[in-house]
Amino acid sequence: MFSELFNVVSPVLFISLIGFIWVKKEYAFPTDFVTRINMNLGAPCLVFVGLLGLREDISAMTTFMLASLFAIIILLILVSIFVYITGLPKRGYIIALSSSNCGNMGIPLSLFAFGDLGMSFAIAFYVVGSIFQYTVSLLISHGNMKIGELLRLSLLWGILAAVFFIATDSEPPIWVMNTANLLAGIMIPLMLLALGASLANLKIIKLSKIATIGAIKMFAGIGIGIFVANWFGFEGVDRNVLILQMSMPVAVFSYLLAARYNRNPDEVASLIFTTTLMSFILVPLMMLFLF
Repeated sequence: MFSELFNVVSPVLFISLIGFIWVKKEYAFPTDFVTRINMNLGAPCLVFVGLLGLREDISAMTTFMLASLFAIIILLILVSIFVYITGLPKRGYIIALSSSNCGNMGIPLSLFAFGDLGMSFAIAFYVVGSIFQYTVSLLISHGNMKIGELLRLSLLWGILAAVFFIATDSEPPIWVMNTANLLAGIMIPLMLLALGASLANLKIIKLSKIATIGAIKMFAGIGIGIFVANWFGFEGVDRNVLILQMSMPVAVFSYLLAARYNRNPDEVASLIFTTTLMSFILVPLMMLFLF
């Protein structure tokens, strides 16, 4: 059992660690380049390939995406209540605690734990989570949500391309699939390297307070994942992926919003760092007792 857990978690840990050490050694890491490659090429192709991987069961895909949306909304509601009750800075903590690193960590962990089907479900969750971040999180962060921002999101075009082939019951040309698979293949290692590089630049403050809040966020996510999975009657890979994705640490994207709009960026950065470290303990425990 230990070797199986190690095989799931170690690739994510080691590749992230490479990015972390790389930056700590003060080697050049082109963060802007990596981010643009991921967002403009890797993510659309990964979503395109992943959604097509679920085309044989459209009902399962749409049901899972609906369940993902419900889970994210429930988390947002509970986080908002928690932040208001505890008197924490509202916008920064709400966007951070309602997010999950479903891309950088959730997709590769689902792949290694549950295979290609698991990755496809994880990508479906990532689609819902990304759209949520680029709409609701932006609205919370600075009180304005522009549909035009969503239309410029390259991820959307990968979704629309997959929907076109699914709706028309047609197959993409072989050269399109080969190209998409190659570009999709670069995203997971680049995401993990970028995650490690980002962690290397984050500073931890108020460790005891932040660690407690982070633990509450992650256990709340697990509880919501279990509740929604049971509510929708999930029993197999879909159940496990939903719980796993809901347990993921605070998303790096939330720090970008917090820094841009001055929403307690140092505390958000600390949440990202501490919850990411916690996840490397929490995921193996979930593999033992939940999956």
